[in-house]
Amino acid sequence: AIAAGGYADGYDVRIAKIIADQLGMELEIVKTEWDGLTPALLSGNIDVIIAGMSPTAERRMTIDFTDSYYDTELTVVVRKDSAFAGAKRLADLAGAKITGQMSTFHYDMIDQIEGVEHLSPVGSVPDMISRLQQGTCDAIVINVENAQGYLASNPNFRLVTFDEGSGFTLPAKGSCVGLRKSDNELLDQINTILSGIDDDARSAMWQAAVDGQPQ
Repeated sequence: AIAAGGYADGYDVRIAKIIADQLGMELEIVKTEWDGLTPALLSGNIDVIIAGMSPTAERRMTIDFTDSYYDTELTVVVRKDSAFAGAKRLADLAGAKITGQMSTFHYDMIDQIEGVEHLSPVGSVPDMISRLQQGTCDAIVINVENAQGYLASNPNFRLVTFDEGSGFTLPAKGSCVGLRKSDNELLDQINTILSGIDDDARSAMWQAAVDGQPQ
């Protein structure tokens, strides 16, 4: 179930629908702030996390993760008129004011940029986009796979493409379903379902999610 007036039809939701259908369960989408996801899972308010969460070592201490349902790569988005628009390496962002989303490893990755001005984190992706639009930061850290949607909605933005080996070094690659450590049977069931979704189907779902998002 989705709250009235809300939008919930992105890639994560499409994966959740497949999982629920194959488990024979009714999907209920619960709107939750990012840093409230793990507490909601552990308290039983939600049964699984399907929200683009990466299985970092810190998170694995508290919850379990399935296999990845998509791999991720990080980069930054800047304004087209930015002095940093031509960046090809992390080192080219020295002196830039950069922020990211609170309680995500994306925000922590900013420290890999020598000489960066590491701004306080923001609460959500819309907050990040607003900061960049207003010029109160020079760049925001995002998943490369989400960039197409951000750029379509914000034609004054530019995606920075790092040279190979010159970008961020990630602590974990991929987004996985998060579960309570006691839910071993459910973890195995979801892994089986994910293994049955081939690359072509994943690519088609991703493109459909991008095409269908609100502008």
